[in-house]
Amino acid sequence: MNSSARAGGAESQSLRDRLTVWRELLEDCARKPTRKRVHALRVVTLRIQSEVEHELNDLPVASHEAQAMLRFGKLANRLRDALGPIRELDVWIGKLRKLRDSLSGTVEYVPRSTRETGRQIAKLENRLTSKRVRAGLKLTGEIEKRHEDLLSAAIRLEKGSSDRVHEVDADQAKALLNEFEHVRADFPVLEEGNLHDFRKRIKKIRYLAEIHRADPGCERIAAQLRKAQSAIGEWHDWQVLARTASRGKHAKNAEAVELLDSLAAESYEAAIAVSRGVLEKMSDLKTQAANAASRQARKPPVRSSEIGTAVTTRKLA
Repeated sequence: MNSSARAGGAESQSLRDRLTVWRELLEDCARKPTRKRVHALRVVTLRIQSEVEHELNDLPVASHEAQAMLRFGKLANRLRDALGPIRELDVWIGKLRKLRDSLSGTVEYVPRSTRETGRQIAKLENRLTSKRVRAGLKLTGEIEKRHEDLLSAAIRLEKGSSDRVHEVDADQAKALLNEFEHVRADFPVLEEGNLHDFRKRIKKIRYLAEIHRADPGCERIAAQLRKAQSAIGEWHDWQVLARTASRGKHAKNAEAVELLDSLAAESYEAAIAVSRGVLEKMSDLKTQAANAASRQARKPPVRSSEIGTAVTTRKLA
């Protein structure tokens, strides 16, 4: 299995495993930053950062381990800054390609207005593809410039970590649900102006839930947050693409811009609907967790005489 594929299953690995995959992907992107490699490197970088930031809360800031975490986090942010625009271009190009194919269709006659829209979409796609080539070259240069620092930071982080693979922790799901409630309180009403920020805030919770997915409660949390992130991400991609198409050299493509605006509006409605459903489901999960904890607290303790009787019974049997 290659490093891009293994990055997708990083939640079942230890931190050291994730760092190994991260280093391999860094080298791969330095040679040839393909769409899959860039996406995989960005995802595993975010996963490591989420885990490290979570662990950092329990460490003295002056400790060697904490300093290693802070150093890696700082360099990882710079790497993500370089990866982000390329990932965005890859998503846009993919969407435009599918859109262009759907406009051409399989029918014999394509209306003139549709042909013109398709032509504008193709022109926009070509411009973004050229921009992607330049961005890829810039990324390889950025990785080369910071290569030694990035590897050194990863080695320091690895030395300070253990080989732990996250086991089931009865309190982890509860902690994540509480953290989600704090985020939810900051977004009393989800709307166009804050939907993307909400998506970014819940991303860390989702990654932590995936790392601890051996716990069924964490897996349920991760599944819900993936739904919200996917729907919101779909809307945000169309929204930013529509804005990009309406500016600068792309501004003359009126038909294409109108179509992209329409797709952005449709995906926004879908994102709001999915997010509301996820909020309700997360509330249900919190209620279920609280009820389970209450039932556990009401259970009477096992008396020593009962333990002795059970042992005797097993011996007689």
